[in-house]
Amino acid sequence: MITTTEKKQLRHKMIQACIAKQQFLIDDFKERIKDLTLKETPVSNEPYDQKDIAAVAASVTELETLTKQLAFANEELALLETLQRSEHIDRKQVAFGAIVITNHHTFFISASLEKFIVDGHVYIGISVQSPIYKTMEGKVKGDTFSFNSIHYNIKDIF
Repeated sequence: MITTTEKKQLRHKMIQACIAKQQFLIDDFKERIKDLTLKETPVSNEPYDQKDIAAVAASVTELETLTKQLAFANEELALLETLQRSEHIDRKQVAFGAIVITNHHTFFISASLEKFIVDGHVYIGISVQSPIYKTMEGKVKGDTFSFNSIHYNIKDIF
């Protein structure tokens, strides 16, 4: 059993790790967008052929996709920064900001970060839009739920 102080320290470390991971993702998207926009296309006096048109269309499509992913990543970062400002709040049920320890995984209800590591332990960041969150929403310590044929027992929430 971990103490209240240890729980607060863990929450702080988790939020910091998530923000760092999200910022790395954002920086990567920005770099990829920069690379695509700075790509030089060969200048020629000859008319474009189908290959040239296809390459430009593919670059535009990739740029649009990356721009949407960057916007989503920035939204997720804003959520994490909101959690940072409220990290002192103790959670007693599965809700935004809760750390949920189960018999299979420890979930951090925050942003869709998938797996991340803090102090050598693996955590899974999930958003409130994720199907597994919808299944466990509002549950408290001692409750159970099933998702994708896996039975979970909630051991602790904070």
